Amino acid sequence: MPYSLTIAPTANPELDQAIADASLLATLRESAPVGAFALVTRADSDAGRFDRVLRSFGYYDGYIEILIAGRATDDPALLPLLEDLPDTDETEVVVAIDPGPLYRLGDVRLEGDVPEGARAAFDLSKGEPARAAVVLAAGQAVLDALLEDGFALAQVSPPDAVVDHDTRTMDVLYLAEPGPRLSIGPVTVSGLERLREDYVLRRLDLAPGMRFSPSRLEAARRDLLAGGVLAWARLTPAAQPDAQGRLPLSLEVAERPLRVVRLTGAFSTDEGATVSGSWTHRNLFGRAEQLTLRGDIGQLARNRPDELSYSANGMLRIPDVWIRDLALRLDLGAVRESLDAYDRDAITAGTALERRLSARLSVSAGLTFEHARITQDEVARNYRLFSFPLKLTYDSTDDRLDPSRGILLSVQLSPARVLQGDTDGFFRGRLAGSAYFDVTRLLGARDELGRSVLAARLALGRILGAATDAVPPDWRFYAGGGGSVRGYPFQSIGPRTASDNPAGGDGLLEGSLEWRQRIAENWGAAAFVDAGAVYDDGIPGTGALAIGVGLGIRYFTPVGPVRVDLATPLDPYDGDAPVQIYIGIGQAF
Repeated sequence: MPYSLTIAPTANPELDQAIADASLLATLRESAPVGAFALVTRADSDAGRFDRVLRSFGYYDGYIEILIAGRATDDPALLPLLEDLPDTDETEVVVAIDPGPLYRLGDVRLEGDVPEGARAAFDLSKGEPARAAVVLAAGQAVLDALLEDGFALAQVSPPDAVVDHDTRTMDVLYLAEPGPRLSIGPVTVSGLERLREDYVLRRLDLAPGMRFSPSRLEAARRDLLAGGVLAWARLTPAAQPDAQGRLPLSLEVAERPLRVVRLTGAFSTDEGATVSGSWTHRNLFGRAEQLTLRGDIGQLARNRPDELSYSANGMLRIPDVWIRDLALRLDLGAVRESLDAYDRDAITAGTALERRLSARLSVSAGLTFEHARITQDEVARNYRLFSFPLKLTYDSTDDRLDPSRGILLSVQLSPARVLQGDTDGFFRGRLAGSAYFDVTRLLGARDELGRSVLAARLALGRILGAATDAVPPDWRFYAGGGGSVRGYPFQSIGPRTASDNPAGGDGLLEGSLEWRQRIAENWGAAAFVDAGAVYDDGIPGTGALAIGVGLGIRYFTPVGPVRVDLATPLDPYDGDAPVQIYIGIGQAF
């Protein structure tokens, strides 16, 4: 029996939304057709649901009327009337709700030997609206405060609530039993296969005698999972303290597969196609040592086989090498590049220490050696140099491949000592930052499928201590391409050589602004403007910016969004295509 539904508003948008969410008449109208008797039953069921919603908002004298075809659900003539209606006719269902007077809190009490800190979390006050969510949240807040203060076995009973219809008030009584304040006891680990227990306990950093705290336990569990070796971890306190008055913990874990193979690809009309593959061993020696071997082939659709770009790299990362959160990284790589700016054959080797200072802040320092032969404008030069890269990273974003809120800030400083080349050394610095604003959430909307995100990016770069032409071409700044200024060919923005190829510069300015709109469960769209400039005598001003604009579509998968962008340059160079296409996984920045 098809039917239409009208729910009259109550002048309280939050209450109206809760009523609509609770209504089976609304949620099942199209997905679960019903006959006459079932329609009446569904309406009666909704009346009970609406009454519970009203009470949860503090309305205990509400009036609910549901009319089907103009008749009340208890009207004896309703069923025969509905059964005689043609199957094609749509029956009108109208819901009218009068919430009535708002009840308020009367006497509110928290009884028990509760410390002042936890008692302060009990924020119910006489005269407030008697909303169920607020009343329940007050008890949970007291329990959370007790647990966080070390009362691991604390209990807070459900509220004893008494409604007085004469005074239109609700009296609330909570009874709390804190129990003893406990410290953390020994940790028992189960589920390990190759991973060593001493590594797990070191990563947890939960020494016996520490004060019990749920937030401390959760932070330790997340720290353990961040190593990438475990699929999941569950940390459970015992029900009773041990003989020393400490609370033992039980840690259950499951390890991820030891080896993983990754294949990725990207395509752009300026660079062609790139294919990358890597093999990773997540736990080489039993303490989460990670070995990764990677290979890349670039410019597949653009050049002849002898002009393709190749790279191979091996990386070994050893966590907690001397102290907790200090990792040692060893890199060895070889590359052959064939670019418009230069051709490069190089071997690189490096080591770095990476230190995580907090959940969002990390720093690294290292030593890198490079031996390269680079050809630019048909002139080949050999370079040998040491660099001392320093990097500071702040990351508060919520997702690496598809961030919707937070800030990503990176500062890179690289002093370089040249052993063979046209200069004794130079200093390269680069500052890059991105910010993401979930506009939908900022406006208080609830529909995640319509999420709107505003993303912004800014990058500055500078090389000091040497003339631009004395700096190895692969260390200079370039702009243009999918990760820079979309619409312009890769590395095309900035100074040119005598043969009109990109020369690179010692100053960089880049910026992007992108609006990302989710338009369906798996689909989204983007509109963006990118700008950038490269100078050979310092950081350029905004008057030198090359600007590209474009549109894109996104298809969201479990591993991240697949991105397709079309961009056009507003001030193209001679020979530039009017439109560039970029395809890849993950957002542009």
